[in-house]
Amino acid sequence: MKASPIVHIVLSVIALFAIAGCSSAQATPDTAATIAAAVNATATAQAAAQATIQAAVQATSAAQPTATRAATTVAQATVVTTVIVTATPKPASAATAAPTVNYVALTEEELAALIDQAVQEAVTATTTTSTTTTAYAADGTLTTAEYQALVTAAAVATTEVSQAQALAQGYYDLYAQMATETLATLQAIEQDLNSMATSLAQISSILSQGQASAQAALAQLQTSANQVKTTAANVSTKSKNWNSQVKGDVDKRGNAALNVQPNNMPTDLKGTLTGLNSYVDTVRGALGDGKISKNELNSISQAGANAVAGLNKFGGTQASGLTNAINTTTKQLARGETQKAKTSFNGLEQSAKSFNASAGSNLPSGGGPSVPGGGNPPQPPRK
Repeated sequence: MKASPIVHIVLSVIALFAIAGCSSAQATPDTAATIAAAVNATATAQAAAQATIQAAVQATSAAQPTATRAATTVAQATVVTTVIVTATPKPASAATAAPTVNYVALTEEELAALIDQAVQEAVTATTTTSTTTTAYAADGTLTTAEYQALVTAAAVATTEVSQAQALAQGYYDLYAQMATETLATLQAIEQDLNSMATSLAQISSILSQGQASAQAALAQLQTSANQVKTTAANVSTKSKNWNSQVKGDVDKRGNAALNVQPNNMPTDLKGTLTGLNSYVDTVRGALGDGKISKNELNSISQAGANAVAGLNKFGGTQASGLTNAINTTTKQLARGETQKAKTSFNGLEQSAKSFNASAGSNLPSGGGPSVPGGGNPPQPPRK
């Protein structure tokens, strides 16, 4: 497993899912807790997998005749390469180079890229399992070393598929209510991952019965291996296309959120303060559960347009910082940058309180001054 963010979702994920499946009650899965619980098991699982495969390769190479050894060299090298690459940390400059996965702290784009990476790793490991199975079954025999290598390869592939599935669930958890345009493609990816998991489970089930049973079921092993290889090729392309789609949709959503026109133009300073406070309350309410729905985003965008319109007309020199903060917060929320938006919003809240205190002291006791004619004058573009 790579020492990149996604590698920390390891075999513990499988164990946790198995435990959950044994329960008679269908509890709502806590994906974040599942991911966090698997973090500390990574190093041991990586070392064990690497040692087992390397030992199997060495034993097989020593035991086989020259011709047979040559026939299996490619498959063996693929398995070893997979483990070595997986154990190599990502460069510090990589966008996903973080020590652990906390998908809640990621932006939507970052999580989508992480899912694509996880899917590609699942494809690599699964293809390795398929290729290795085909190579070892070619001569109709299965040595002890080959059997052990297959067991390990299947376990590694199952883990990779499981972590891709877990990250997909994390995306559903955070963005299913807002990023509805991309869900159909992600659901297709998840169906392929489920199919891969089923084929790998069939392979693992046969292998779990021992070397003799695996020897007797080589044809069935090859059938499952061919099925999982075909599905893996399909999901790889789907995942790359989905990742690109998410990037495009995030950009469109961010721009659209700032193109909303005001529908309740403040007519005086008092109305401006009301609009500002309405925006703050709308955002605070939407952030309560850490997720933003499409309806909440629409409300935030509209409240922001109204607040900015009032501030531009009645806010004076103090208002420029507020309008920038409103636009920044709105755009970050629209782009799925929730943690950044929370930071921006905290600053906005403090600025809004100061502005309310300063501007409120200038209001006459009978209410704010009216603007003759009212109306909705053209608004400067929001950035």
